[in-house]
Amino acid sequence: MAGSYVYQSGVTNIKGVGDFELGKTYSQFDIVFFSGYTAAGTPTNALSLGATTGHYYYTGASSITATTSNSPDQSDSDWTQKLFSKASYGSSVKFQNQAYSATFGDGYYSVTSKSENSLKVTFDTRFEKKRDKESKAIIHLFEDSFNKGDKPSGGYTGIYWTPFTPYNQEHEFYIEEFERSFQYPDVNSVSTTFYREDQSTIDWQGYYIPFNQTNGFYQEGNTYSKHDIVYVSGAGNTQYTVNQSGWYYYTGDNETVADANNSPLANSSTTMWTKNTFYFAINKGVSINEAPRFLKQTTQGYYFIRSKDGLNKALLNLKINFEGRTDKEAKAIIHFLEHKKGVNQFYFSPPPPYDKDDLVFFAPQWSHTLNFKDNNSIEINFIQQPINLLDKQVRFLTLVTMDPYFTV
Repeated sequence: MAGSYVYQSGVTNIKGVGDFELGKTYSQFDIVFFSGYTAAGTPTNALSLGATTGHYYYTGASSITATTSNSPDQSDSDWTQKLFSKASYGSSVKFQNQAYSATFGDGYYSVTSKSENSLKVTFDTRFEKKRDKESKAIIHLFEDSFNKGDKPSGGYTGIYWTPFTPYNQEHEFYIEEFERSFQYPDVNSVSTTFYREDQSTIDWQGYYIPFNQTNGFYQEGNTYSKHDIVYVSGAGNTQYTVNQSGWYYYTGDNETVADANNSPLANSSTTMWTKNTFYFAINKGVSINEAPRFLKQTTQGYYFIRSKDGLNKALLNLKINFEGRTDKEAKAIIHFLEHKKGVNQFYFSPPPPYDKDDLVFFAPQWSHTLNFKDNNSIEINFIQQPINLLDKQVRFLTLVTMDPYFTV
């Protein structure tokens, strides 16, 4: 039956894919269709009749002779329906918040997320220098993902995949297209973009960097070093306020043993923790383009009259690259941005001469490229906001008037 169509197996462009057969020898990246039955029409064992029907990929390093004990329906077998190949260096991740924006006079505006899953993330992933057999299995898995059974909502199932560090937590992803490049004999490259549809910004522990990739809950007595990430939620009988609770990032250059004097809630002159300050150093050679807002009126003869457009006319909109970052620092940067959800404010000091105190920004989009081990590039879009909502005392310079006949 090799190469023939099997009911419910789905149609792909990959030839030479047969049924799982007892007694046959399989090696790494072999592909089989498994239904619980052998090609002869007999079940591999009683339990296999309830197994999930579909294609499986052999991931074991050594060849095996198929038996009932190592068939795809065994929980400890080396057969999988998940993506089995590791992403190559050069893969990247893009974050983009989907938001509503309301614009007012004098440069004032507000930004609000459209929904709880409005922070959309795409993984532009490359699988480089793969041999013909492995690339064939990857392409088959990608094609076959469009054959998967319907969900209750009507959509088909995705591909289960564990991305690269620091996003290494298994999720269900979807693809829409993919590309295979033939570079040399038996040397191939496969690339695609992975999408995830069900990630919510209300998941304070997760997002895309999982809780187990952080330093967990803050504990006095633990030793912390630069770029460590902790969550503060309360200690003993003392319950922290909502404003105090949250994620904190260690900014000190030297290791410290946590105590009451240097905790995240200690006096600001002694603590090296921050919650709302983007403290990461900027690379040299940054270029900043500034385009202040103004009004431009055209007259006869194409003369122009330029006039000022109220307050806050020179709000900064910056795209800054953070190059050569270690894996640990890159994780802290991305975690910090993730938990600002693409709309929440934080303190950021731009390069001179813009390095004024207490400027607030938000970052609606950023991207991360995994160059090599401990070599990451992150590009962030910083947009300045005119009102510091992190400051409990907010002062306006704009006069707001209301119609005296207006009633609520």
